Amino acid sequence: MEMEHLISEILTDLKANRLKLPTLPQVALKINAVIDSPDSTAQKIANVVRTDTALSARMLQIANSPLVRGGETVDNVQAAVIRMGMHTVRNVVTAFMVTQLFHTKHNSLKRRIVTLWNHSAHVAAISHVLANRYTGLKPDDAMLAGLLHDIGKLPLIAKAEGMSDLANNNALMDELAEKLHTTLGKVIVQTWRFAPELISAVEEHENLQRDSVDLDITDVVSVANLLSYAGKQHRHIRADWANVPAFKKLGITPEGSIATLEEASDEIARIVKLLAA
Repeated sequence: MEMEHLISEILTDLKANRLKLPTLPQVALKINAVIDSPDSTAQKIANVVRTDTALSARMLQIANSPLVRGGETVDNVQAAVIRMGMHTVRNVVTAFMVTQLFHTKHNSLKRRIVTLWNHSAHVAAISHVLANRYTGLKPDDAMLAGLLHDIGKLPLIAKAEGMSDLANNNALMDELAEKLHTTLGKVIVQTWRFAPELISAVEEHENLQRDSVDLDITDVVSVANLLSYAGKQHRHIRADWANVPAFKKLGITPEGSIATLEEASDEIARIVKLLAA
């Protein structure tokens, strides 16, 4: 199985709309439409959320968590929507629905999908912490971008489900993911009509020499992605973190960021738990 042939086939399928791309569940699309409507209200959003029992429970859980600072415990979806605000509700709903996409029935790919989910949730949690501590950016924007940064690997897993030779070849799957996941991820989030800054984070988080004029979500996700590999064997560990512009724009050194990671370990663990489906 030749790498170049596979890449060409996947990109051709992508261009011809034959590649299976993940789609957001209808409830997420409905909530986005309600939020974007000029006559949007908390009650209307809550009515859509209530159509999904699991989503309703997650909304209440997050509204009463340390991620959303509040006073008394809220016990209904409409109160949760009011506490979080529409912007955060959109991100929370999208994040919850995205978790439903991390699945496969193929035995050889189950470990890969679990690893991908764990990594994505970890990067999301670190992104939230970094945005909250070192930037004026919205932490929930950073968390969603972190959760989605490797979404482009899902179509490759779906492709492998129908190709046993590929599904059982971990080295080939890793190489395909490395070469294609940012390209595929960009198409997915563009198809979902996400904001440009989130599209940029999905497309550019692997570009360690990226140096935009202003600090943005991509910088946060890039650093979070690097930090997620701390203490592990990975090609990013061999990179010269001291010369990565994103660290400088965040105002932290690689050493300082590792210390932050250790200090925030409990907070990171709580966020990962909240994200778990």
